[in-house]
Amino acid sequence: MTGTGRGLSPNGDCPRTPSDLIKTEAARLGFPACGIVKANAIGRREPELKAWLAAGRDGGLGYMQAFFDRRRRLLEGFPTFKTALVLAVPYARRNPPADPAAPVSGGRIARYARGRDYHPVISKRLRRLEQALRALFPKSGPMRPCVDTSPLQERALAEAAGLGFFGKNGCLIDPKSGSFFFLCALLTDLDLPADQPMLWDCGGCTRCITACPTGALEPPYQVNAGRCITLLTIENRGPIPEPLREKIGPWLFGCDICQEVCPYNKGGTGGSDPVNLWPELRPEQGAGERLPLSELLRIRTEADFLSRFQGTPLTRPKREGLLRNAAVAAGNSRNPALIPALREAAKEDLSPMVREHAAWALARLE
Repeated sequence: MTGTGRGLSPNGDCPRTPSDLIKTEAARLGFPACGIVKANAIGRREPELKAWLAAGRDGGLGYMQAFFDRRRRLLEGFPTFKTALVLAVPYARRNPPADPAAPVSGGRIARYARGRDYHPVISKRLRRLEQALRALFPKSGPMRPCVDTSPLQERALAEAAGLGFFGKNGCLIDPKSGSFFFLCALLTDLDLPADQPMLWDCGGCTRCITACPTGALEPPYQVNAGRCITLLTIENRGPIPEPLREKIGPWLFGCDICQEVCPYNKGGTGGSDPVNLWPELRPEQGAGERLPLSELLRIRTEADFLSRFQGTPLTRPKREGLLRNAAVAAGNSRNPALIPALREAAKEDLSPMVREHAAWALARLE
């Protein structure tokens, strides 16, 4: 289907293209950045992904091994796919500096995970954008919202759409606003002109590579997922390798270090939260910036775990994984006040993995 709708600018003096109309509607619905790419951009960085998988840098992510087969099925099920709208959604940036001399009693949560689970939150607004586009282009055919779980290389599509450039930390970076944003896409059969990619790079900067405590960032522009704190604390279902535990520091869920040191993120604090931050993504709507480790270590049942974290990203590693992480963060805390909770977990928890990590933490603190 060809996008043929036209309209007038707000002052009525200039006709607007279909792309202009779409981007205006996206901004109205809370997507401050919207880029357009043709369907053939879907394989833009395919060689790099295949080489990454072949080198074993996926850290055992089983779903990545099936990526290309899943993408083939996606395209076969959408034969009229012509254009992807790629959208950015900012998330919380504020991160009050902590007193480095104070003992740590709370585990840190990556900024993207501090509010509600972004998957249903973004999906809901993408559906609203889809409805708006159907009103603008009544003859449009199928559309498919994609939020993170679809077999797409969202960063590659966003790069092609001019929303940013690939950083050495593996993130997509907008030179003006940094990298603290989600990416999503709406696949359509609209025939629209593509936006131009951004010609930018990190230059000689290697701050993220130097700052990564586990050495997960490998030149050039490669992330070894098996050493990444985010994968170790979220996707990893087994024990955290002992040589890496001390390097995880206070991180309970995810990690922001490589973004915090990036010059494009305003010196590590990330600045104030964007004015257009969606209410559901604010820290007060979810788990927040830190969680008390002693409280976490005493969660003994899945029911109690879900009643505390249902609707937030923290359910991803399940109770066993989050308590494993809490034990590691406690062991790295230098805080003897956490010893009683660790002793209880090492003795009473039903999970052998939690008990083992709690015992490791006790050995460090005692």
